[in-house]
Amino acid sequence: MKTKSFSIILFVSMLMLNCKSHPTDVTAEIIEANKEFIAAFNSNDPKAMGQVYTTNGKLFPTNSGVIEGRDAIEGFWKGVFEMGITKGELITNYAEGFGETAIEEGKYALYDSHDNKLDEGKYIVIWKKVDGKWKYDKDIWNTSMPAAP
Repeated sequence: MKTKSFSIILFVSMLMLNCKSHPTDVTAEIIEANKEFIAAFNSNDPKAMGQVYTTNGKLFPTNSGVIEGRDAIEGFWKGVFEMGITKGELITNYAEGFGETAIEEGKYALYDSHDNKLDEGKYIVIWKKVDGKWKYDKDIWNTSMPAAP
C-alpha cells in the first residue's frame, strides 16, 4: 500500500512540476490600469504618477541611467513637465499575464500645451499586481522619431 501511495504522490508531483503557466490576455485590465497613469500625466501630477509604480519600480528612459524608487520616479516626471511636455497618450497593443506579473507592449505620444507632438515611440512595461491592483514595475521606452542631424 505504501508503494502505491508513494507512486501516486510521485506522479502528482511530477505532473505539477511539468505544468506550465500559460499566459493570459490581460489587455483590457492593463488598458484600464493605464487610465490612472494618463490621468496623472495629463494633470501634470508627478506625485500621483509615482503612485502608479511599485515601491521599487524602475524607469529605463532613453539617454539616461536607470531611475529607481517612487521618489526618483516622481522627480523624473517633474522634470518632464518642466521641459514643457504637458500631455501624453498610451496605446496598448497587447498585454499578457503570468499570474501576478504582466508584460505590456504599446505606443506612446507626447505633446506640449499647444497640442504639438513632441515625441512618439514604443514601450514595454512589466507590471506587478500589488494588493490586487496592477502597478508599473519596469518601464522602458524609446522614440520612433528620427534622430536630429
